[in-house]
Amino acid sequence: MKKLIAVVVSLTVGVNSAQAGRPIETDDASVTAHRICQLDFWTETALEVRQDNFNGGCNFLGNGEFSLGLGAAHGNQEDLSLNSLGYKHILRDFTENSTGFGLAASREWGRLKFSDESSQETLLTTIASVPLHGTDLLLHLNLGYLQYSDQIQSDNSVFKAAALDYSFNERVGFSVETYSGVNDSLSWRIGVRYTLIPDFLQVDASYGSDYGTFQEARAFTIGFGITPGF
Repeated sequence: MKKLIAVVVSLTVGVNSAQAGRPIETDDASVTAHRICQLDFWTETALEVRQDNFNGGCNFLGNGEFSLGLGAAHGNQEDLSLNSLGYKHILRDFTENSTGFGLAASREWGRLKFSDESSQETLLTTIASVPLHGTDLLLHLNLGYLQYSDQIQSDNSVFKAAALDYSFNERVGFSVETYSGVNDSLSWRIGVRYTLIPDFLQVDASYGSDYGTFQEARAFTIGFGITPGF
């Protein structure tokens, strides 16, 4: 049962940044437009766990985005529920010629359904988005503090993530990234996204694993995001 918590945490670090049309785990220095929400739904499947997720992020202030995440992981021993709250603040928007910066904070709670064992994760992150070829090719960099605890362990580590995000055209984009999680384990992912309805509906998919453990830790995600105004 405790193994399930550890597996899910390795899959969901930075869950509130896993949004359609963005790098899957690495956050970028941007938020939704003012008075716009982005609602994302995705499923992640690994060898031992399948996780269904919802994340809603809304911009009420102009340069900040509040987010709420809900998830349910289904393992071979017991189910796990996940809830998260987050906030991201942009200090400077990136443009075709200048780097953007931001800060993000999130807190996630996990609880096994039957045994009532719980876990908590806190992530504080600095974010930079660097234009390499205008906004068609962006380098996203994250550096932060990750704290995780459950009934049997407590771990503090440095969260590191980097992603290249390439927009092939107005509808199609690709990303490749590497990031660290609990116990500083390193992972990689490649992703693709497609805009079905501009400024409203996107779909994305990704595939990846921990380094050196492809057979045991590979995971596949597929999801979609909508951006309604209010």
